[in-house]
Amino acid sequence: FNIPDTFTSRFLTEDTMLELIGQALLSCLEPVNILTMFISVTIGIVIGALPGFGAATGLVLVLPLTYSIDPSTAFIALTGIYLGAEYGGSISSNTPGTTAAVITAFDGYPLAQRGHAREALLLSNVASFSGGCFGGFMMLLCMPILGKFVLKFGAGEIFILAAIGLLLVGSIARGNMLKGIASAGLGLFFTLFGADSINGVSRFDFDVPILIGGLPLIGGMLGMFAVPQMINLALSAHIRQEKVEFGDCTISANFSMFRKCVAAIYPKMLGIVARSGLFGVLIGIVPGVGAAVASMAAYTSARKYSSHPEEFGKGAKEGIVAPEAANNALVGGSLIPVLSLGIPGSPAAAIYMGAIFLHGMTPGPNFLVKEADLVYLLIAAVFLCSFVQLFLGAVTISSLASILKVSASRLFPVVITICCLGAFVSRGQDFDIAFFLVLGICAFFAIRLGFNMGAIVLGAFLGSTMEVSLLEGLTIAGAMGGIGPYLATRKIAMGMLLLVALYLAWQAWQFYRASRACSKKTGECKEKGSWRGYRGWDLAVSLAVIAAAAWFYGMARDYPETSRLFPQIVLLVIGGCMAINVVRCIFFGTLYAGIPAPFAGLNLKKAAVSVALLLGYLFCMNLLGFYASTALFFMAASFVLDLWQNPEIPVLRRLRGSLLYTVCAVPCLWLIFVKLFRVSMPEGILM
Repeated sequence: FNIPDTFTSRFLTEDTMLELIGQALLSCLEPVNILTMFISVTIGIVIGALPGFGAATGLVLVLPLTYSIDPSTAFIALTGIYLGAEYGGSISSNTPGTTAAVITAFDGYPLAQRGHAREALLLSNVASFSGGCFGGFMMLLCMPILGKFVLKFGAGEIFILAAIGLLLVGSIARGNMLKGIASAGLGLFFTLFGADSINGVSRFDFDVPILIGGLPLIGGMLGMFAVPQMINLALSAHIRQEKVEFGDCTISANFSMFRKCVAAIYPKMLGIVARSGLFGVLIGIVPGVGAAVASMAAYTSARKYSSHPEEFGKGAKEGIVAPEAANNALVGGSLIPVLSLGIPGSPAAAIYMGAIFLHGMTPGPNFLVKEADLVYLLIAAVFLCSFVQLFLGAVTISSLASILKVSASRLFPVVITICCLGAFVSRGQDFDIAFFLVLGICAFFAIRLGFNMGAIVLGAFLGSTMEVSLLEGLTIAGAMGGIGPYLATRKIAMGMLLLVALYLAWQAWQFYRASRACSKKTGECKEKGSWRGYRGWDLAVSLAVIAAAAWFYGMARDYPETSRLFPQIVLLVIGGCMAINVVRCIFFGTLYAGIPAPFAGLNLKKAAVSVALLLGYLFCMNLLGFYASTALFFMAASFVLDLWQNPEIPVLRRLRGSLLYTVCAVPCLWLIFVKLFRVSMPEGILM
């Protein structure tokens, strides 16, 4: 990267740093940005508290609304969503809103059951604030150091680092590691449609003009994150959240309890907060690992060094503080590689990176020096949004917990509608809405078949960067006489390749040990999984993916060499993983023993009705336009889900409720999107 010395000195000198920090704080304290922080953190807490939602879903829902506003305000809003969602996951008690909050629930829910729900939430609030500030401090500390270090990164290092991130997120995916890596490959494959970034050659467009511009990334993210969650929400509409009593929730009582929680954490648990925050930052920096791993590492460490480990799992305060400090510190940690290298550390960070692209900027080494003002603005936003989260958590604790009372019949249609608008706004194409809904439905079934949506999203964001870096690195290597001489001059790249080799060897050894241990056990493990169960589905899906990869590989052979190289590598990785999985299915049947079929326990009738509602909404929108189709969708979806959730309510009363909800909700959407954000609505054939 050829960066002028003036840029480097501007970013790295101490006086300039202090000046940039001061400017960033003043910018964040402008009235519009203060209001943005309060609104975004509140929305983030709400989204994080909803079971099954999380930071990635919140960011992807709000991202389309940031197109028309100033970049600094947009990134402050996204930072507030990110931090608020990580904290909000702890609110939903026995049904954690995020995967990281599952660890918090180990002790948070037992403490709430003993009548200390308010104390548990306030402990979580203070710990999340501490973790957020710790993450911001580490960003402030690391950026000047990284400003020098990343200048040593060339195309080869960036390609290898991105590949390591995808390998990690794929290999630690729950269930089948091979499917996790294949999922990352599928994400890369999604970026190969349309004109390539080197020669402009159109690939895999099937002579469809709209595909020349590529697949809509925003619509795809919305589909993969939101639609599966909404279908699951619809299927579980009959499940009621267990109520937890909060007692006296007046503001004075909240602040009294808040002071006690602060006294309990500072200075008694300061060591736990610092250690957990460090776990969060370090794990956040590693691409693809995620908040759940950071929270579990912090929780395990707190229990290991506790003087009363037997209380963990029964309502220990340290068991709440440690994971909450870690998952909010991860926000700052995950943004470090995004800003410095253009490599996202988590699905949420990938969406954050996408926002930088959508505002016409490119994250990476050049971003640190050319957009230094914005870098320090983001760091200041992490600190100030943490303070806003602390204030909101202390004042509105009972109101935020009431979010869980929102029924699925009211939540399902409004979230789907907002996502449809988000998909449409990104490019203004009706195709994007169809892609969002169809891909989302496919994602619902793909998740049950073992594919990882987080890995796919990371791959989709890294695809273009990896292809450009690979071709650039090969060009340089060709001028130097080959890959060997090139790598001999790149010590960082050689070190990363060595780590990859060691990691793959360790994974192979772990698989060998697991298969040997399984073959020696008695009882259930001696039995082979039934071909009618998960094993059969796994084999069928693997063969289908191999066939599709082979077909696309054949298509890629017709493209110029520089346009076909990366697609062929990606398709070989996908096909290779699935081929190994076929071997696993056939010869290691004991690994499938006791694993239920992917659709076992799924209410097929309700799933079919949910899918029909979505496809019907798509059809009506293309025919009738946004307003008429949305009114019909709100009526139908709220009525059907209300029927599943409250079958005892008379039909006429249910119809009146659905009609009233529709009459109130649709005009609100019009006011927010059309009047406030000036979004153009989709138009139908007839209207």
